[in-house]
Amino acid sequence: MRTKLKIPHYAALVLAVCLLACNNTRHLPAGERLFRGSRVTIHDKEAKKSDRKQLTNDLAGLVRPRPNTKFLGARMKLGLYNLAGGETQKKKGLKHWLRYKVGEPPVLTSAVHLDANNKLMVNFLENKGFFEAEVKSRFDSNVHKKSRALFDIKTGPQYTINTVELRKDTSELYRKIDSDFSNTMLLQGAPYNLDVIKAERLRIDRMLKEKGYYYFKPDYLLILADSTIGNHKVNLYVKIKNDETPDEAYRMYTLNDIYVYANYKLNGRNQDTDKTHAVKEENYYVVDSKHAFKPSVFSDALICETGDKYSLDDQNTSISRLVNAGVFKFVKNRLEPWGDTQLNEYFYLTPFPKKSLRFQIGALTDNDNRTGTRGSMSWRNRNAFKGAEELVFKINGGIETQYSTLAQPPIYTFGAETDLSFPRFVIPFAEIHNTSRFLPRTLIRLKADYETELTLLSITSFSASYGFDWKESIQKEHQLYPINFTYVLTDTLSKTNQLHLLYGSLVFNGIILGPTYEYTFNSQVGGNPKNGFYFDGLVDLSGNVFGVAGHANRQPQAAGSLVVAQYLKLQPDLRYYWHLSKTSELVARAMVGIGIPYGNSYQLPNIKQFWAGGNSDLRGFPSRLVGPGTFNEYSVYHTNQYIETLGDMKMEMNLELRKKLYKFINGAIFADAGNIWLYNDNPAFPGGKFTGNFYQQLATDVGFGLRFDFSILLFRLDFGIPVSKPWTTVSDVSNNNSSIANSFVLNIAIGYPF
Repeated sequence: MRTKLKIPHYAALVLAVCLLACNNTRHLPAGERLFRGSRVTIHDKEAKKSDRKQLTNDLAGLVRPRPNTKFLGARMKLGLYNLAGGETQKKKGLKHWLRYKVGEPPVLTSAVHLDANNKLMVNFLENKGFFEAEVKSRFDSNVHKKSRALFDIKTGPQYTINTVELRKDTSELYRKIDSDFSNTMLLQGAPYNLDVIKAERLRIDRMLKEKGYYYFKPDYLLILADSTIGNHKVNLYVKIKNDETPDEAYRMYTLNDIYVYANYKLNGRNQDTDKTHAVKEENYYVVDSKHAFKPSVFSDALICETGDKYSLDDQNTSISRLVNAGVFKFVKNRLEPWGDTQLNEYFYLTPFPKKSLRFQIGALTDNDNRTGTRGSMSWRNRNAFKGAEELVFKINGGIETQYSTLAQPPIYTFGAETDLSFPRFVIPFAEIHNTSRFLPRTLIRLKADYETELTLLSITSFSASYGFDWKESIQKEHQLYPINFTYVLTDTLSKTNQLHLLYGSLVFNGIILGPTYEYTFNSQVGGNPKNGFYFDGLVDLSGNVFGVAGHANRQPQAAGSLVVAQYLKLQPDLRYYWHLSKTSELVARAMVGIGIPYGNSYQLPNIKQFWAGGNSDLRGFPSRLVGPGTFNEYSVYHTNQYIETLGDMKMEMNLELRKKLYKFINGAIFADAGNIWLYNDNPAFPGGKFTGNFYQQLATDVGFGLRFDFSILLFRLDFGIPVSKPWTTVSDVSNNNSSIANSFVLNIAIGYPF
């Protein structure tokens, strides 16, 4: 009996594309060869080994045209192009889409001009200081109907800088350059590099613009190189192109009048830009016929003042601060000469609509494997009291479930929030001026939240806070909240089973009252360094500043009792990013959480405690079900009812290698280790207290993941596999099938884990 194998249409299409991708030379024009890329070989050893590797990659990247793109080793786009067949006059249809939208025509060897590529490489090497470089090239046609371009290179010695001299004259401009020339980027003994020379011209230009030389440009500088002095060295001479530099470039300028147009419209209609309507406020003229803003909005934001020397940094800082005020959609400025040595400056501000109503609904993922949907409605007033204050009323609600190997109950959340923020420090009986590029913000917040797991557990909280958020620089941010008040009510809704008794040991009913301070440093912001460092540190205190009276019974909180929490919580988070290449990155993370309850408190309040497991934590374990210590619900109670376990202390370490696979598809392999612990003994969680053997109680996992980077959204899939479980002994291994995390965990999330 014979059977026919039926292949679905889409499978047949994929098979056809794969076959064509593997045999994509059959459709080439007669006598043509497919260009399959290039190979660059440096034959001498004049350059350092590490430099040769980088030069090889850079030179290979210069070759034009580029060969057809590959995916998993096959030229899929070329295969689709060939699958579509010959040209078509139609502008629509499958054939047009395959050939012109998705497909890619073959890159032919005849389009590769070796002489042009040789000159490009020689020029590149000369710009790096290899003035005696030689480049030879040929085609390798050993493969049927395919060719590769082979480039054989001798770099020769790399020339280094012998001396750097500023050729001076008697002008004030030269004296300004000379006074700062000790900061030059052209260092004796450094390799000659055209990019560094260009950067030095920009440095001098930027320095002069901070000293009032508004009309100076980098093109007015000339840096000459003399490579004839021998011993593979060059002398560099820095001078001004006197014949090409206009008179105004030699002058230092100060600011005359500063005008602020507070209601500038981009469409040009009904413009409020008449200077006769300007009102002088302190050092500025404000044109605001609607009286929409208090003068303090501009005096707080603007750094520059009448009579100041022109400064590019002050100008950019003022623009940045106006943007940070949060009430202006567009900000631009203009300068015009006034007399021989003065400038008038104009700021054109386009406000946002003052009031707005916004509705949002969508899917979400949290860092504890929660997935679900959430909706919100918010009303915003961007200029509530004419001082750029932002007033927001918001209500939200949603339903979430925890995706893991264990069935978890859905979590319903509801909340309401009122925020009032000021673009300045608002401190009674004190006035603080800030001159960074970012305006500080004072925030007053009232918030109410309700979270319930149906018949198991509910948490109600009301909070009020007052504090400050400010950036010291683009890399450094501070958050200080001297006043934080939170009232928490936890209700274990399941009164009849063991769950109530166990969770009764970790519930919190009472008040959290105390300051918090958080500092964040991120070296990767504002640039693109080869390696990056990130640090976030949190200090959280409660019941300390106000000396709340109470007795230390050193026992878990009794059901229904009300206390004022007393604790100290520290949480440093350190990360380092190694950029191994243009397409790969290694990231290491270490996080430590230390919570010390005392006085009224036996443990931290539940909303302040730590948990372990989840899609941004220990990815080989279900969310919030690792620890504390060697405790595990199934091992102790032979049940799987818990929805979470919490602890007062935490340690977590992560290592992740990220690699770009194809366009928007990235891959990763990772390893995680960590756990949580209790500060005091709790009979409901045997083995949960922190001890000196904590390093033997770390849960570990390994795994791999895929990330789909759509620019505005990064969708992440991580597959975590547990390696060691601190609650599993040797005798338990064979009887481990019912314990949590006995197989891999699929983590679904949005964004990187760290």
